[in-house]
Amino acid sequence: MLNNPYIVVPLVSWIVAQALKFAWAAAWGRLDFKYLYGSGGMPSAHSAVVVSLATTSLLLDGQGSHLFGLTAILAAIVMYDSFGVRRSSGEQAVALNRLIDSLGRDSRAQVPEQPLHEVLGHTPLEVAVGALLGFLLASLFNLDRVSRQITFLTAQPLRVEAIVYAVIFGLLLVGGIATRLYLRRRYPKSAAFQSFAKQLFWKTEVIAWPGLLGSFAQYENLPYFSWRVWPALLVTIMVCWDIYLYGRYRLALPQALAEEREAERKRRWFELGNKKKKRK
Repeated sequence: MLNNPYIVVPLVSWIVAQALKFAWAAAWGRLDFKYLYGSGGMPSAHSAVVVSLATTSLLLDGQGSHLFGLTAILAAIVMYDSFGVRRSSGEQAVALNRLIDSLGRDSRAQVPEQPLHEVLGHTPLEVAVGALLGFLLASLFNLDRVSRQITFLTAQPLRVEAIVYAVIFGLLLVGGIATRLYLRRRYPKSAAFQSFAKQLFWKTEVIAWPGLLGSFAQYENLPYFSWRVWPALLVTIMVCWDIYLYGRYRLALPQALAEEREAERKRRWFELGNKKKKRK
């Protein structure tokens, strides 16, 4: 078993991630040994494990192998679940524990003795750092295989690949502009939605235009600028940015919209009251 890299590398990644999690929490004044084995916190051990497994299969079996496909899909599902469903469960546990504490003051209330576990999920940043840690550790354990992947990434791609990337970045550019126009028309007075639309628009501008230029360079086979790594790197940045925006605005947007509607309702109520007073 110790000679199997598909077990050793993820195991080492989990140990390193948990140790860094404990050190990070201690640095912020939260000295708790549960970070050596528990879930949640910076960085994500789940992300480190699944990404190290996917990277190991990529380096040992190649990007066209069935095993790499399975591990890549598994890594995507686990990371999405970390900052999605499991994070929401942790937030619900915090709210329920506060409710239980308030009920505990009433002697007639029947409350559980043990509080619910609150640290379950991760922020998008914790997931990203864990994924980067898993990738670096897997690459470190397979340095002899990394050179082949570097050769693949710096090779001249097929023109079909350049066309596909051009379509992807073109759709990204059009989608970003259309989304901003829609949000500006749908929520013209919402500062939160306007901020989200602005960030989304500039994200597409920053990524889509270099992507389109890179696709042109690939199509023309320009030296150094037509490496396969450039569009792949831009797509990776785009995905990470989307995860960040989703995690930041997933709960903030509905809450901000509700607060703005409540403020608008109060403003109209006061204006109506003032109009009635003036008529009298």
